[in-house]
Amino acid sequence: MVEKDNVKLKSSKMNTEKIENKNISMDLRKKADSKEYETSDSSLNDIITYIKDKQEEFNRVLSDYTIFNNKTMVDIIETNDSIIFIADLPRLKKEDVEIAIGEDVVDICAEFEDDVTNKDVNYIQRERSYGKIDRSFTLPTKVDFEKAEGTFKDSVLTLKIPKLEKKRLKLKID
Repeated sequence: MVEKDNVKLKSSKMNTEKIENKNISMDLRKKADSKEYETSDSSLNDIITYIKDKQEEFNRVLSDYTIFNNKTMVDIIETNDSIIFIADLPRLKKEDVEIAIGEDVVDICAEFEDDVTNKDVNYIQRERSYGKIDRSFTLPTKVDFEKAEGTFKDSVLTLKIPKLEKKRLKLKID
């Protein structure tokens, strides 16, 4: 009986050791998982921070090379007899603007000088555009471009282009 008790005791001790080992193993796994999550979170945060930094840098660079088409304000108005263009062209003189008109298209070209010639400056914010613009507008109808009129006053270009009269042939039926 003593032997049976010893076997039971040994078996019980072994089970207790197994349970303790499992508990230790689970604790170690929890700690490892926790560290892994911390490492993963840290890595993910580093990646997100890096992406945000690069996006801000990209936006700064892109703002330096903004396409002026997004900044040029143009209204196009259609009346019964003409098409009217009103375009804001700040910092330009009329000599700086080229206009080409076809039967169904208007092109406006100009070049904005960069006011800052010193390249060692650091812009905090840059919204004024510079460089060449070349805008082309397709008209909804054919126009009489030879009779077009334009004015340039206070940096606003206004073009009035008469529409071509639609010629119709009246047909006599016999």
